[in-house]
Amino acid sequence: MKTQIYPKKMPILAMTSLILAFFASTLAQAAVMEEVSYDDLVNQLSQKRQSIATPDTDPFDSIKIHAGFGLIGSANKVNVEGDNATKWQSGFQISLGVDLFSPHWGAEGDVRNFGQARSGTETRSLREYDLKFFHRNHFSQTAGYRVGAGVGTRYLKIDDEVNGVFIQDNTPTAVLFGGIDAYASKGLSFGIEAGWRNSMINATADRNAMDLTLRLDTYF
Repeated sequence: MKTQIYPKKMPILAMTSLILAFFASTLAQAAVMEEVSYDDLVNQLSQKRQSIATPDTDPFDSIKIHAGFGLIGSANKVNVEGDNATKWQSGFQISLGVDLFSPHWGAEGDVRNFGQARSGTETRSLREYDLKFFHRNHFSQTAGYRVGAGVGTRYLKIDDEVNGVFIQDNTPTAVLFGGIDAYASKGLSFGIEAGWRNSMINATADRNAMDLTLRLDTYF
């Protein structure tokens, strides 16, 4: 006896056939992917490891510490009992600095000592501590420049018993400077630097100063 398919059941059968065909196709594709995806998965994992691996170069490797020594000649403008006078002094400088995550930018701390100087009946001494920030670049492979600014503290002492002058001032100063460097190698340079120091307060005898420094710097 033959089963008769009524017209009302034909859409249901057609939809059921489409659903079964869809699932069959999906399962077939999944089976194919499982067969061929193992090697691909290994390759993808290897590529991801390489992409997230730590870089071979450490950014801190390019940062250099620099230390230096300098000889200073300075002309200091000092106000003594209402009169401005220029006092000449010479001294030396010891500096220590570091690159600021770039070979073109750096920070430096200086200790400057001018010892004691005498002129007539007057004896004076001067010390200074600076913190400076600078930009430097090269004209060529063996020559370059540096410019920068910073702040400092100057300790000035003047004794003149004959004229009754006794000064002992601690003066905060603003610092501007610029210079030229000659590079003997990657780790050694010679240079000349001009600086301007100006008092940041009025209640001091130490007004301002201009100086010239011959520098020897090492980089490591």
